[in-house]
Amino acid sequence: MSKMKYAVSGFIVGGLFFGSIGFAATSKIEVSFDPIKFIIDKVDKTPASNKFNNNGTTVPASIMYNGTTYLPLRLVGNMLGKPVAWDAKTKSVLFGESVVVGEYLTNIPPAKIADNSEVNSLQTVDGQTYEKTLYIPSYFYTTFTSDTTKTTQSYNLNAQYKILSFNYGIRDKSQSGASAKISVFADGQEVWSSSAVKGVPSQSASISMNGVLKLDIYVEGTSGNAGVVIFNPLLTK
Repeated sequence: MSKMKYAVSGFIVGGLFFGSIGFAATSKIEVSFDPIKFIIDKVDKTPASNKFNNNGTTVPASIMYNGTTYLPLRLVGNMLGKPVAWDAKTKSVLFGESVVVGEYLTNIPPAKIADNSEVNSLQTVDGQTYEKTLYIPSYFYTTFTSDTTKTTQSYNLNAQYKILSFNYGIRDKSQSGASAKISVFADGQEVWSSSAVKGVPSQSASISMNGVLKLDIYVEGTSGNAGVVIFNPLLTK
């Protein structure tokens, strides 16, 4: 099928990916329905006629818009052999053994607030802007002696959760070369640590919170003035 112009509800992937999620109509975009092949581990899993049955509704198996190919998430899950679910409470797409019951860490009032931290403010990392965020600035000075800041944000979890998963990086408007160390402590014991560096793509983490009463997140500057962003921090039960 050749390229066509369509009036879409906000952005066409909303209807394709989630079915029941609606968006306000905003503009027309030009998309291509030219079929593409799907090869998974050397096996051709291309849907017939470039169509996919999304919970009873027939939709295109793929579209191309502005140089990017978009696929229904449920189709991707089926091809990979992973169940796909939508958690409306946390607005999360769940693949595989994801747990639906949970909440964002940043929706829980902190027991201790790091200096100059921001919760759920819009932060941009790798050119993408996120809303569910914990922003903690860090500083590292090199004059006659080296000096650094180490700040802590704490939460009382009361042994209610099993896993904390999140992404992390340095916000885009931090100075070039800035970096910081991020550490997670569970009931006073370090259970995870990593570094975030300006210019290095954001990374992800998943940490066991089984039986944890108190969670501490430490941020320590290691170079320059770094704005550490922990985004989409999801606690699951």
